[in-house]
Amino acid sequence: MSKQLIDKIKKGIVVFDIDGVLAAYEFGEDCHYATVWEEAFKSETDNPYCQIHPLPKLQQFIQEMNPENVYVCSVASPFEMDAKREFVTRNYAIRKENILFVEEKSKKIDILKRIKEERGEKQIAIVDDTVKTLDQIFNQGGFLTIHISSFFDF
Repeated sequence: MSKQLIDKIKKGIVVFDIDGVLAAYEFGEDCHYATVWEEAFKSETDNPYCQIHPLPKLQQFIQEMNPENVYVCSVASPFEMDAKREFVTRNYAIRKENILFVEEKSKKIDILKRIKEERGEKQIAIVDDTVKTLDQIFNQGGFLTIHISSFFDF
């Protein structure tokens, strides 16, 4: 089922989350988080997103899509935005104007609605790693919700 689903969403607009999707969630020393998160962003050239590697399977998927149809929507504090944007453009070549940020996960639906309004009838899918977020978006109707695990080979 995953291959069929992935092939289907290539024809529309795909919106990716960053943390846990485009960026592996590996920010700490031998663990998934940094203990003093805001402090880690004091330097523009040495922040958590400078150390994270892109995921080759997603790089290939995005490269095969029309760049106009690839978006990012991520939760970010103001101090994180530049680092996240730089990570995405450097590793995935996604257009800066297609990288959007929200203050909380529940606001992602507003971004999807805005994209749908601006782009018209195109099918829109969101790829996220948080089931609660996907459930909330699915329950609003009108959007395809894809968990990142659909991109894994079984």
